[in-house]
Amino acid sequence: MSASWGAIAREMLFGGLSVALNLIVVIVPLMIFVELMLAFNAAEKLAAKMGWFRKLIGIGKDALLPLLIGVLMGVSYGAGTLIEINRRAPLGKRDFALIGVFIYACHGIVETSVLFGIAGGNVIVIGIVRLLIATLITMIAARLPHFRKMENRSE
Repeated sequence: MSASWGAIAREMLFGGLSVALNLIVVIVPLMIFVELMLAFNAAEKLAAKMGWFRKLIGIGKDALLPLLIGVLMGVSYGAGTLIEINRRAPLGKRDFALIGVFIYACHGIVETSVLFGIAGGNVIVIGIVRLLIATLITMIAARLPHFRKMENRSE
């Protein structure tokens, strides 16, 4: 069975538009949320309350908001947010790298845990274990010589 070139072109066009619209629906509210957090100094308040966690995994205070967004929303949206925040107030290389390690180890905690829950897993246990593993991996990475030598701007 062969499809016509017109059908293929239509599918590419409408499929691409559909994906773009879905991204806009997620990214625009997320960026508005980030803007509000920055405008009302909520990121600083959150960083102050979670100072013990920041120090535990070795990141600076300015790195907490992009880390949390990456953990909740996943690698793609977290990376986009990280890039946007880094344009405004650049993070140090160490923070940037450690956020990457943490997000890689524990990305999309909500969406992935729910998927495992649908398959019969315990969502809370899966989420907590993933957070603990990501924390442990990031703590180890932060203490490696390569990461210790990196500069950091937001202590």
